[in-house]
Amino acid sequence: MSERLQADWLSRTDSGALYGEPGLELLKVQTRLCRAVIAVQGAQLLEFQAQGREPLLWLSPRAQFREGKPVRGGIPLCMPWFGVNRRDPAKPKHGLVRNAPWQLSGARALPDGEVELVFTYDHAGNVLFSTPFFCEVTMALGRGLRLQLALQNRGAERTEFSWAWHTYFPVEELCKVEVRGLESCEYLDNTRDLQRFTQEGALTFSGEVDRIYEQAPERQQILTRAPIEARSENCHSVICWNPGAEMAETLEDVGEHYREYVCVEHGNAFSHSWQLEPGAMARASLHLQR
Repeated sequence: MSERLQADWLSRTDSGALYGEPGLELLKVQTRLCRAVIAVQGAQLLEFQAQGREPLLWLSPRAQFREGKPVRGGIPLCMPWFGVNRRDPAKPKHGLVRNAPWQLSGARALPDGEVELVFTYDHAGNVLFSTPFFCEVTMALGRGLRLQLALQNRGAERTEFSWAWHTYFPVEELCKVEVRGLESCEYLDNTRDLQRFTQEGALTFSGEVDRIYEQAPERQQILTRAPIEARSENCHSVICWNPGAEMAETLEDVGEHYREYVCVEHGNAFSHSWQLEPGAMARASLHLQR
């Protein structure tokens, strides 16, 4: 981080100092409004807590902090494809930006006490994804959390980009959690070969859940002890996931901790993937708070 980006509310640390497992460079934010921890790899927000409120994000007690490997929890950004690459399933799941080093290009305090961090990633094109693109993520941290995404196709051809903020939310009793705001939405069920169904009532978690909701409304609410509000703009896909007991046993960084979280992810995937012409830029945002 350059001298011009230094601030008394922002400090550099590492995963060894905070989590006892060295491997990743971290940034820590501490203000009168909130506390946050961000991994420079993937520009991944790992922790966020507004003053006087419960933590907004879940980070696995088994999370691994290894360069080039995903960290389980927080808000990974999955891009330029979400989930399994449908053209080449051998490629890494959820794209490449979450495991790549980003650049902190801006840090400033806002008049209302919030602080803002700007991270950028410039992809030159490679064997995993041939199209060059530029991605910018802006985080506004205060009594709530605002994320803004800007994505530009810097290639010579029209290209599909599929993506989502893979947000992990903490819960107390998984079996009692409800997600509201998806009623009557059609979804693709990944536990049943992507068959199409319609959501009836609030979403609950009685076993493995892996659903892609299409044409999702802008607002959802995760009902737990301290309800979580999500409001998005230009995010037409909402993906809801919890592995359930059986699958969790196959995930070394989850295990018995699957009961502690639900994922309610916002982005544009499958039929809502962005189709960007050369030079075109698309934007989206997400606002979260308890």
